[in-house]
This record gives sequence, structure tokens and C-alpha cells, in this order.
Amino acid sequence: MMRTEVLRLVGGVGWMLAIALLATERRLIRRLRDAAAVSSESATVLRISSPLVRFRLSRLRKAGAVVAAGPERFYLDAGGYTRYRHARGRRALTVLAVALPLMILLWWLAGQAGNSGAPAR
Repeated sequence: MMRTEVLRLVGGVGWMLAIALLATERRLIRRLRDAAAVSSESATVLRISSPLVRFRLSRLRKAGAVVAAGPERFYLDAGGYTRYRHARGRRALTVLAVALPLMILLWWLAGQAGNSGAPAR
């Protein structure tokens, strides 16, 4: 398998994982909002069905967006979720600010390497 094929495969798997993580998070938030779980009194039971759900719930709890109100009982902290979304947006912009120049540099270097051979006839 060539290096470019491996990179395409890794990139594709990375995108699929990112989409699955975002969809899982969206479902968790929707479940809490649909149950009107916005305080410890209105907390709802969330059954953790998969490692992906457990991972996203853990991230949301660490960020203060979701709060535990007992065993398997959680509620959505609106202020915490807003802060979490803003931090996620800043993180995405930071990654883009670093990745885009690197991709341009790699593209430019690949073009330079292609021109270093024998002159065209």
C-alpha cells in the first residue's frame, strides 16, 4: 500500500470518527433538552449504551456542560454548554490556523520536488 493510500485511509477514518463523535454529542444534548433536564431537580436518567456515548458524556461533564445529579442522572447546564461550544469553536480555529499553512507548505514543497527532475523537452 502506498503512502498516499494510507494517508487517504487515515483521513477518511478520521472524518468518520469526527462525524460519529459530533452526532453522539448532538443526541446526548437533544435527549437532555427533550427531557427538560436543566437543573438537579429535573435531571433525567441517561443510559450509557456504548463507549462512544460514555466518552462524549465524560467530555461534556469535564467541560461543565453536563452535570451529574446522581447515579446515571444528568442535566444540561446551559451556561456550561455555551462555554463549551465557544471553546470548541476557538479550538477548531486554532487547528485550522496551524493546519492550513502546513498544507499549503506541503503542497508547495511537493510542487518543487516535482520540478527538480530533468528539464522538459
